[in-house]
Amino acid sequence: MKKIFVALFALLPALSFAKGVEFVEYDLDNGLHVILSQDHTTPNVVVSVMYHVGSKNEDPQLTGFAHFFEHLMFEGTENIPRHTYDKYVSDAGGELNANTDMDRTYYFELLPSNYLELGLWLESERMLHPRIEEIGVKTQKDVVCQEMGQTRDNVPYGRLFTEILGNSFKVHPYYHDVLGSEEHVRNASIEDFKAFHDMFYVPDNAVLTICGDFDLEDAKAMVSKYFGDIPSGNGEFRRPDPNMEPRRTAPVKDTVYDNIQLPMIVNTYRAPAYGSDDMYALSVFSAVLSAGNTSRFYKNIVDEQLALQASAEIIPMEHPGVFAVLGIPNMNVKVEDLEKAIDEQLYGLLENGMTDEEFQKVMNKLEVAVASSNSTIEEQAMNLALAYTYLRNTNAVNEDWEKYSRLTKEDVINVAKKYIVPQEKVSIYFLPKTEDAKAAETAE
Repeated sequence: MKKIFVALFALLPALSFAKGVEFVEYDLDNGLHVILSQDHTTPNVVVSVMYHVGSKNEDPQLTGFAHFFEHLMFEGTENIPRHTYDKYVSDAGGELNANTDMDRTYYFELLPSNYLELGLWLESERMLHPRIEEIGVKTQKDVVCQEMGQTRDNVPYGRLFTEILGNSFKVHPYYHDVLGSEEHVRNASIEDFKAFHDMFYVPDNAVLTICGDFDLEDAKAMVSKYFGDIPSGNGEFRRPDPNMEPRRTAPVKDTVYDNIQLPMIVNTYRAPAYGSDDMYALSVFSAVLSAGNTSRFYKNIVDEQLALQASAEIIPMEHPGVFAVLGIPNMNVKVEDLEKAIDEQLYGLLENGMTDEEFQKVMNKLEVAVASSNSTIEEQAMNLALAYTYLRNTNAVNEDWEKYSRLTKEDVINVAKKYIVPQEKVSIYFLPKTEDAKAAETAE
């Protein structure tokens, strides 16, 4: 069952950056932000582009577009034939991938360092000359809609994240998930896709990051060669108000019936925005609850046979996001009883605070996490791009431990009280479908 939680949060931004990352940054005339970070540990280089567009930037009637473009922009360009983009990288002995979340889309190539120019050419081609044509759009419509079924709609707990977002947000466009609506994707026209591309996939909405073994001046010259003449956008990016979601005035309860064997309880509350001081404090609070075998959830819920698993997680987003508490009850334990036990631990920690020992254990774990969070050039590239894209402060990669280390136990509890408020609680019960419900669904 552990894989459920790993899969849910695997693509979300890490909660910590490492110290000591050196970098040079500058802007091209077209608005492209460039970050260069040398690391000669291995003869490899990462070329990445992060576009400041995710599911929250979509038209509510045309959802799933950011994820769609994650796929479509591998289709080829005016100068790269269809289905050969990845072959350039594999033939060079490299790797490539991309991912999308609520706030950004990220593409990268990991290459031997002597292939830096290849990586820059590939990403410049993707930015300037993507193919948005019938054959590629039709192919990727089939691909992403199939992915909806395989990873969300037809797998146990697949709609967990969807239900969390849909119940936690009613106004802010975070309410729809990254995969979006199959109907929206299927019915979208070429013109719809082109309009979305022209708004967001432009230099002044992107960060180019190069990390690894390269010569600084050579890299600057290549960046200018391949990206300098790409036209900027019109500057009109669809950006929702970070604070548009109203505060809830009463708890929300929802029940979801799914093709699952074991029920699950999910409680959510508001969470601070990514990179804010409050995020650091709430992540300490979350770790006291559920990080490791000495955490409160483990000792008082899992060890007591009330749950197979209990976890507290911040779902970090560029705008204020979600603090989620999840639990799978043990055999013969009612979901309601597990929820009561979780609340006792959650609100007990809020009311009575944590011990010095609990606080120190968590801080020790966080120090290790911070120290190792940029151990590879792939991690460095992602974290540098996130810091600039979300915070407009690339040096946040070097400020992480400082923000953690100045926290006190009292700071952590005071911040948690701002977000974990009973009248703002959302309770979602994931329950196995009954035979009657399955029969009715089949009849439809």
